[in-house]
Amino acid sequence: MLQQTLQLKQQIQKLEYVDERIQHLKDTYVGKIAVIVAPGPTLVTYGSRLSAFLENDNFVILSIKQAYDIVGKQTDFHILNTYNFDKYNGYNYVNNPIIFYGLSLSYVNEQLQKLTIKPHPCDIWVPIVNPPYITYNECIHQSADFDKFWMLGKETQSWWGTSIMYEQAIPMALHVGCREIITVGWDMGTGAHSYSHEQDYKINNPEVQYTLDSIQTTSKLFDWCTNNNIQIKIASATNPADSRFERINI
Repeated sequence: MLQQTLQLKQQIQKLEYVDERIQHLKDTYVGKIAVIVAPGPTLVTYGSRLSAFLENDNFVILSIKQAYDIVGKQTDFHILNTYNFDKYNGYNYVNNPIIFYGLSLSYVNEQLQKLTIKPHPCDIWVPIVNPPYITYNECIHQSADFDKFWMLGKETQSWWGTSIMYEQAIPMALHVGCREIITVGWDMGTGAHSYSHEQDYKINNPEVQYTLDSIQTTSKLFDWCTNNNIQIKIASATNPADSRFERINI
């Protein structure tokens, strides 16, 4: 974890409103590389190599949900929502990352109640605009409207997209000023895209359909990144995103 992150956490906790906290973070890591660590199946294959890789003062580490259990000591931002969430135990924080929750707009009150059970620390939370407020065709991964990544700093909310990578992690990385992103453990539903009866599987498993749709639009994601001078590199041997994204080894 960067010393800068500890200082920023102390500063934003003195601010009363979420929008003030988000604006205080704007462009605070310009020139840094955002490393987004997702809890995909390949994450556990790196072992001690991952910790050594992350020991870089030019990295700002954003860990998603259970990935914190592996890279907690090095995490600057912990990215969460309340799906598949242990509301009774939560996370055992070994440092003081900036904790960022996204709560579905359609279930904000119910999801806020989950955070009060333990209670769970939270520095920033924003509503994620989701159905019934928008249709599936309007979500980021289906519409390929990647300009929605900029919403976080403009409207104190974010837009539904598969997965939390699109809803919160990439938006926060961009908001704090990073224009180079490395993803680790972002596997995009390893195995789902190769199912032999794809259409039947999509009908019976909406989450798989979301993944398949998000894979399909990664070509447009690459073009969007190029047009906006943003670079995303992928550390995953299985991620089926557009082949133009640079793959790196850890």
